[in-house]
This record gives sequence, structure tokens and C-alpha cells, in this order.
Amino acid sequence: MPENTPRTTRSAPNPRLYSHRNLKRYGQVVVRWSHRLAWKVDNEKILDLYALYMAPTHLEVGPADGHFLLRAPAPATPAGEVVSARLRQIHLMDLNPAPLDFCVPKLAEHGQVIAHEHDVLTAPWPLPNASVGSVAMFHVLHCVPGQTMRHKAAAFSEAARVLSDGGTFIGSTLLGTGDPHTSNNWLARRLQDAYNKPGRNMFHNSGDRLVDLRAMLDLHFARVDLTVMGSAGVWVAREPRR
Repeated sequence: MPENTPRTTRSAPNPRLYSHRNLKRYGQVVVRWSHRLAWKVDNEKILDLYALYMAPTHLEVGPADGHFLLRAPAPATPAGEVVSARLRQIHLMDLNPAPLDFCVPKLAEHGQVIAHEHDVLTAPWPLPNASVGSVAMFHVLHCVPGQTMRHKAAAFSEAARVLSDGGTFIGSTLLGTGDPHTSNNWLARRLQDAYNKPGRNMFHNSGDRLVDLRAMLDLHFARVDLTVMGSAGVWVAREPRR
């Protein structure tokens, strides 16, 4: 770990929040309402990232209800041939067991699904080096503890470790409302204030800033495309540094 990188914290599970009951309404409450009304996240652009970069061997960190995975087109070979489900391998990783239990049967027709009950901030992740062609981490980092993005370093270093040399790391995270690069409306500010209250274990992003997100991505990937979408930083990172 570089000298200037703070020690990564560890996450705590929240089974009450990530319950089967809440996951059944996740698509409506979070993906449709919160993304559109509060965070100003374009779901079609997120889905486009899956269509462009999802590989036959894929790791989804924090799958929630599997909304984007279930809607993403099957990946294609370099020759343009669609990869059949029997040749696909989809890894799901989450500290909370309910999202894994919820998604595994839904994704069974899309490929071999392997669930890992593991904290994104705890290294090593339960996958070998350079073992997946794509990693997705959408709206995960703002939910895990850490005073700044630099305290969430393991999420970046482990994504780089498990990603193949030609693979792609895609993701997004809601940045703190104090970040001057983001656009937060009244609803976004009210929700972030409520979700960041101590003891709720929902959001931990008050100190997350775009500049630190860029620094962590640049530290672990040679090619990084980072943009702002409403309240979120959205990235496409390639050429992992190991």
C-alpha cells in the first residue's frame, strides 16, 4: 500500500436494509425514483456501459436486485458472436446475503452464477488474480465506511488485482454534497443528510470527493475515463496496475 494511502476500513452488514422485502421494491424506489428525481443518474447510460464492457467472465460488486445485469445484452466475442449462457460466468459479491440469494436464481439462465459473501473493503477478494474480464461496482462505495475515498482503497486495489489485463472496471458512486463538481438538488441534499446520519449504516460519503476518486482510480489503472452525472462520479477504467 502506498505511504500516503490511509488504512482501509471494514464494512458492517445491514440485513434490515438489504432484506428480501426491500430488494423486491429496489427497482422502483431506487433505480426509477431516486436515480431520476434525486441523483439525476441516467439509467440508460449506465446500461450502455454494461453493453459495451461486460465480459463473458464478470464480477458484479453489490448486485442489489440485479437490475442492470438482468437487462444487459449478452457479451460478444471479438468476432462479434454472442457468447452463450453456458460459456458465461457471473460472480456476485456482497457482504449481505439477501442480495446474493435474491439474484442467483434470477441470473441462472444468463450463465454460471457464483456467489461470494464478502466485504468489498476486505482484501483479498475471493477471486484469483486476473480472473475476470470485467468488474462492475455501481452505487456501492457511497454505502461503505470511510472518512474519504482514500479510506476505501481496497475496493480499487482488489478490482485491479482480479481484473484481466485487457479487462474493464466500470462503476459509479454518489459523491458528498460538498463536492463542487457535482450537481445536487434539494431532494438529493435532504436524502444524503438523512442517509449519512450516524448509526444508520446507509451512506458514508460525506467526505467523498471527485478529486480523491480520480486519484484512487489513477493509482490502480493506467487508463481512466471519469465523468460526473448529477450527484455521481461515473468511471470506465482499464489497464490495471499490479
